[in-house]
Amino acid sequence: MSSSILSILRFLIISLMLLCTCDALPLHKYSHLAKRLSHLHFHKKSEEIKPRQTLAAFGLGIKVAKALSYWGNTNTNDGIAYGTDSYTYYSGGPENFPSTKNWMSFEAMFQANIPLMRQSCGWNGWGPDNTDRQIGYMKTYIQQVARASRVDQRAILAVIMQESAGCLRAPTTSNGVTNPGLMQSHNGVAFDPARPVTTIKQMIVDGTMGTAYGDGLVQLINQYGNYYKAFRAYNSGSIAPDGNLSNGNGATPCYVSDVANRLTGWTLAPNGCRGGH
Repeated sequence: MSSSILSILRFLIISLMLLCTCDALPLHKYSHLAKRLSHLHFHKKSEEIKPRQTLAAFGLGIKVAKALSYWGNTNTNDGIAYGTDSYTYYSGGPENFPSTKNWMSFEAMFQANIPLMRQSCGWNGWGPDNTDRQIGYMKTYIQQVARASRVDQRAILAVIMQESAGCLRAPTTSNGVTNPGLMQSHNGVAFDPARPVTTIKQMIVDGTMGTAYGDGLVQLINQYGNYYKAFRAYNSGSIAPDGNLSNGNGATPCYVSDVANRLTGWTLAPNGCRGGH
C-alpha cells in the first residue's frame, strides 16, 4: 500500500476518533419539576461594536495568567459535596461574597442543575428542550474549555445558568451588542441544531475566552484578578466607581449576587435579591 494511501487512512482514523470523544455522560434521573424559572436575566453590554485589532487577544490559546484565579479543573469533586438551594443577598465588594472554598464541587453543581437544563427551553418558550446527549456535550466542553483557559469550571457553569438557564436555544439579545448563546457572549456564536457539537463548544469558548468583539471571563479575570469583579464586568462592561458589585451600572444589579448563589447551590428557591433586577 502506498504511503499516500496510508496517510489518508491515518487522517480518517484520527478524525473519527476525535468525533467520538464527545459522547454524552451518564445523567442521574430526577423527578418532574413543574416550577417555572423566574430569575433569568440577560446581561447588557454597552460597548460600541468594533472588532479587536489582534487575533491573539481572544479565543483558543488565551488563558488566565493570575494563579489566584485558578481553582480546581483537575477533577470534578473540587468543592463542597452538597450545596443549599437557598438565596442569600450579597452586595458591596468581593470580600462580602462567598469564598471559593465555599463553592460546590463541579460535579454536585452540574447534577443539581440538570433538571433546569432539561426543561428551561420549554419553560421559557424558546423551543425544544435540551436532550441528555446535548447536556453531556455541555459538560464535556465546559471541562475542556476550563482546562484550556484556566478558568474555574464552576464559574463557567454558573455563568451559563445565569445567562441562559442552560438552554441551548436561549434567544439572542441586543443592547448595542449582539449577545447570543449559552453565555450570551459578545457577538459570538449561537446554537445551530445542524451543528450541535461544534456550536455548543464555540458558545462556551466565546463566553469564556472572548470573541473578536469583546471580552470573555479570561480577559476580565486577568484584568481584575477576582472572579466576582469579573462577573460584574461580564454583565455590565465595567465596575461602578463605588466598588459595589450589586451596582449594575445600567445592567442587572443582582447579577453577581445571583451567580454567587449558583456557586453555592441555588437552583429553584425564590430569588431573595434586594437590589432589583
